[in-house]
Amino acid sequence: MNFSEVFKLSNQLCKFSPDGKYLASCVQYRLVVREVNSLQILQLYTCLDQIQHVEWSADSLFILCAMYKRGLVQVWSLEQPAWHCRIDEGSAGLVSSCWSPDGRHVLNTTEFHLRITVWSLCTKSVSYIKYPKACQQGVTFSRDGRYLALAERRDCKDYISIFVCSDWQLLRHFDTDTQDLAGIEWAPNGCVLAAWDTCLEYKVLLYSLDGRLLAAYCAYEWSLGIKAVAWSPSSQFLAVGSYDGKVRILNHVTWKVLTEFGHPAAISDPRVVVYKEAEKSPRGTLGRPACPPPRATESRYEIAAGPVSLQTLKPAADRANPKIGIGALAFSPDNYFLATRNDNVPNAVWIWDIQKLRLFVVLEQLAPVRSFQWDPQQPRLAVCTGGSKVYLWSPAGCVSVQVPGEGDFQVLSLCWHFSGDSLALLSKDHFCLCFLETEEGAGTAFRQLGDHT
Repeated sequence: MNFSEVFKLSNQLCKFSPDGKYLASCVQYRLVVREVNSLQILQLYTCLDQIQHVEWSADSLFILCAMYKRGLVQVWSLEQPAWHCRIDEGSAGLVSSCWSPDGRHVLNTTEFHLRITVWSLCTKSVSYIKYPKACQQGVTFSRDGRYLALAERRDCKDYISIFVCSDWQLLRHFDTDTQDLAGIEWAPNGCVLAAWDTCLEYKVLLYSLDGRLLAAYCAYEWSLGIKAVAWSPSSQFLAVGSYDGKVRILNHVTWKVLTEFGHPAAISDPRVVVYKEAEKSPRGTLGRPACPPPRATESRYEIAAGPVSLQTLKPAADRANPKIGIGALAFSPDNYFLATRNDNVPNAVWIWDIQKLRLFVVLEQLAPVRSFQWDPQQPRLAVCTGGSKVYLWSPAGCVSVQVPGEGDFQVLSLCWHFSGDSLALLSKDHFCLCFLETEEGAGTAFRQLGDHT
């Protein structure tokens, strides 16, 4: 496993381009674009203020930089470095900015969610969409880029509008039977739209493209409800994680619950493999402890003998957003596995076998899990805990990899290259690339650093 040198970074703003050729990173008000294989700087752009959001267009030809404090968006072109676009929302302010799927329109949401402004880079025309709702996930594009679904709030009631992205004309507008709509998301095949209610009301609603209600699901009442939602890549399953510590899998035929995945603190099933992270004690040449001690303690995984008791966290009952329930879940790209994190068992990642509908593996870390993400090409999961290591799991096994370099590189988040060959590791002020291929001459930017597992 190879690592690049460490580069400066601000606000963990580091994104691979969709075509996989470039890597954009932000350092305060500068945008740096590098070539992925060599990590040589291709372009350096200077913005008017500190960058708070960066996003590639779908064709990788343009980059959007948003400066919310100034109400500004600047767009840069990779093909024509001298060209640039500046969008100033003025007194309306700016709270979010994103690309349309065609990469030629910018959607800006003004302060207080008064409206969404659609700016065309080609014709310089402007369109307005009223009543966007301030919620967890209020804007979602279908995977084929044809439709935009928007959560709206007007006259103290929730609505969903579906727009055609080619001309921004309204296709459908319908109300939703929700108390306080929290989020919407298209199925990957673009045929079904999922909507879910506030955490105070357990409710999932499924709509067709023409606005018909296909199904409504409620698991229980009078308790905190939904916390996380994820579609499987095949659109066959909708995973709903809730505050009761369970994930419910809905099927796409009847929209009934196929199974429930509980997250108990004690694991007694002998079929489940539990990998526990354990610290390695460094040894000297004669078996004595190494002196001086290393900068960071290395670790390895050990297979725990059952039954296994996981470390739990008792949430503060008198505070908002308690650390309980399913805070993160994600399907593997081949639909075979589902990874979950139960927030009151913060050190564990649970990996479920979707074909057999049972728990397959549990990874128990020494520190709380901050983030995990699947390799886009195969069932391989990368995990980080805010320490100087990155962890990789696949059906073949599990490894703990120490990030080399001077100082303590704390991996706070990570993102995969779409090929699955490399992984960007992000700390508070720096980033580096972890290259997972071992062929000779795979990339001139990477230096062999030996076996760190």
